[in-house]
Amino acid sequence: MLRHTVRRGLAVFVCAASLLLATPAAAADALFRFDIAREPLSAALVDLATTAGVSISTRAARACAAQGQPVAGRYTVSEALARLLEGTGCSFRFIDKGAVEIRPAARAVRTGAAPVGIPEARTNDLDELIVVATRRATAADRLAYAVSSQDGATMAGLGVKDDGDLASTEPAMTVTNLGPGRDKILLRGLSDGPLTGRTQSMVGIYLDDVRLTYNAPDPDLKLVDMAQVEVLRGPQGALYGAGSLGGVLHLASAQPDRLSFGGWVSATVGATEHGAGSDGIEGVLNLPLFNGRGAARIVAYRDDDGGYINDTALNLRHVNQSTRQGVRLSTDFDLTEVWTVSAGVVGQAINSADTQYELAGQPAFSRNVALQEPHDNDFSEAHVGVAGRLDWADVKWTTALVSHHITSRYDATSDPPVPVPSGPAAFDDSDGIRSLVSEATFTSKDDAPVQWLGGLFFSHSIQTVDLKLTSLATANPLLAFKEARRDRLDEGAAFGETIWPLSTLLSLTLGGRLFTSTSHVSSAIQAPLNGTQSSFTGGVAHLGFAPKIVLSYARSPNVLLYLQAAEGYRSGGVNTTGVPGQAFDPAGGVEPNRYYSGDELWNLEAGLRASSLDGRLVVRAAAFEAIWQNIQSDELLPSGLPFTANIGDGRNTGVEFEGRYSDGPLVLRMNFLVNAPELDHANPEFPTRSESGLAGVPDASGGASAHYSWPLSANRSFELDGRYAYVGRSHLTFDEVISPRMGGYATGRLAASVATLSWRLTLAVDNPADERGNTFAYGNPFTLRTTQQITPLRPRTVSVSVRTAF
Repeated sequence: MLRHTVRRGLAVFVCAASLLLATPAAAADALFRFDIAREPLSAALVDLATTAGVSISTRAARACAAQGQPVAGRYTVSEALARLLEGTGCSFRFIDKGAVEIRPAARAVRTGAAPVGIPEARTNDLDELIVVATRRATAADRLAYAVSSQDGATMAGLGVKDDGDLASTEPAMTVTNLGPGRDKILLRGLSDGPLTGRTQSMVGIYLDDVRLTYNAPDPDLKLVDMAQVEVLRGPQGALYGAGSLGGVLHLASAQPDRLSFGGWVSATVGATEHGAGSDGIEGVLNLPLFNGRGAARIVAYRDDDGGYINDTALNLRHVNQSTRQGVRLSTDFDLTEVWTVSAGVVGQAINSADTQYELAGQPAFSRNVALQEPHDNDFSEAHVGVAGRLDWADVKWTTALVSHHITSRYDATSDPPVPVPSGPAAFDDSDGIRSLVSEATFTSKDDAPVQWLGGLFFSHSIQTVDLKLTSLATANPLLAFKEARRDRLDEGAAFGETIWPLSTLLSLTLGGRLFTSTSHVSSAIQAPLNGTQSSFTGGVAHLGFAPKIVLSYARSPNVLLYLQAAEGYRSGGVNTTGVPGQAFDPAGGVEPNRYYSGDELWNLEAGLRASSLDGRLVVRAAAFEAIWQNIQSDELLPSGLPFTANIGDGRNTGVEFEGRYSDGPLVLRMNFLVNAPELDHANPEFPTRSESGLAGVPDASGGASAHYSWPLSANRSFELDGRYAYVGRSHLTFDEVISPRMGGYATGRLAASVATLSWRLTLAVDNPADERGNTFAYGNPFTLRTTQQITPLRPRTVSVSVRTAF
């Protein structure tokens, strides 16, 4: 195996090294239609960034003239910026193709873009990026919300490849660790439990303008070629609807460049202590089309992550090997001078050979089970969108088809949900979701005295669930239990918000969402070994309104204060899964109930954004209280089968902070969350533990990172990056019987890079202290009551990667 890993790694590097000989192509800017009136410079820069789809660092703009020059016509970004900044005392330079820094005119100006994918510097992402997760493009320092963003260069330096890595760099973000493509994202200590089942997600996950999930786990898309990633914390029911009680994770992909041919390719090989080797390759190709009136951008990747868990019963080593491969195609074309059409597809497949938990009492990184527990996760999405301008509003409409198919196997040999012949038994869970999602938004012009947006949303989803318990004790497998369930869900909503300027410093935002949803459920259960069967047909409907109110006070150009009250919600549903004889109370009495109610969460928040030291120091802080009624939670029946319960009312009071200091080549970041999540009014019909904290989230977490760059020559630099994250202790579930403790660990990453304008070589060490920890005290639902399950951190891993642009 080691020899195979070395050969595979060498082959990857030979291919990558040959690409280092490629000559970088000359960068050229695309043409855009600009219509920017004479207005305050900061507002004009936002208009320009919105039109061109770039991020603009606006910190230095505070020292420029108050107003920019008008820009009307078809120009490149460079030409438009030059016209806009004429006579303002400021100039600009490109950080990379998607990011621009405004700077005093006395400094040297570099108008050519760096080769694709080799960023020259990092933006101050707490204060300077243009954030779009709030449905309108806004400079980060103007946002009266708890929102964090990272650009692609920052994520690359910190080694952020997926949402699990992102959680170690973002404040108040937690990701469970069941395995690739099986995890759940939690924000700000708001947890309905770490299990994924029938309940809708706590966090809305979006790729550009498309909602990716409903009640499935995080699809775990690899964060390749992202312009930036934005995390919006707190309930977002007004603008994003159901499934955003904790917040929204918005993945903003790099968009096609109309005139510049180019791309990059990267290869990595790694060695894990106590485990097998890993390797990966990824690349991006940008193709201009139709003489600058369109473009296509293609992203492709494949990762093979070596396993590190051993199965002593099966005499297998490194069983939790996994492969992730995917492709993303984005296209963008001009229809007219003011209307564009975009289309694209996304596909990703994750295949895990086995789960990644160990059992207490076994040697380190080992367990003894009778069967392997593979997992497959196939995600695809196709979308088309139109964007343009009317006389009274900017318009964007997107329609997408989303498909997510998940299959998992669990070893049910020792504790099957129904009696089976003595010997191995497998429980297979197949879950498929297909959705049609369409949304249109209308946004006021930037020079309108009252800013507003409005939109319409529709979604139609079909979910099929097939559960099977099979006895493998005989030559011919015996089916012992089966459920075939089908859900049809339709959602519709009208939403909007208005920003009223009460004075030059004070503004009031009022928003809301009027929504309706209906679901229809059919289920058929068979238990062939004892000759029983049952069926159920039913449904639920939900109609409501989710409001939002924000009061914002811009005390100075460097200080923003705000107060916010917002609501999030999820609709109710139906329980059907159970062994023969399992009773579901139709009247809402003893759990499990046939129907579970929707839950609602109100968040009250006071926040601050501030900068000092000429913008080198940027901080954001918020104090919040979340009040949660009728908490939905996915739990386990004594048989190990899942059901959903309303476990009671809860609340969470906390403080979060993030700060960033940058001084030339040095960048320091830190964040923390201190909160007190609790279940304060438990459902008397649900046996919860006496210690009433919310399940799966710690009372405290935090992290820090550092970056430093030394110039080696005019076009070559040496860079060091490091990050550290701590996750406090928590309980796995709300259940008083099965609620093991987990967490209380720290991890990190160290990296050193040599970079030029066309290539980068990086040596990195993840989990350098080789800490084990217990990231997730769960792996198998059928043995959770009888074994102590531990999911350790991936052991110390050393990797080398090379990346080149062309």
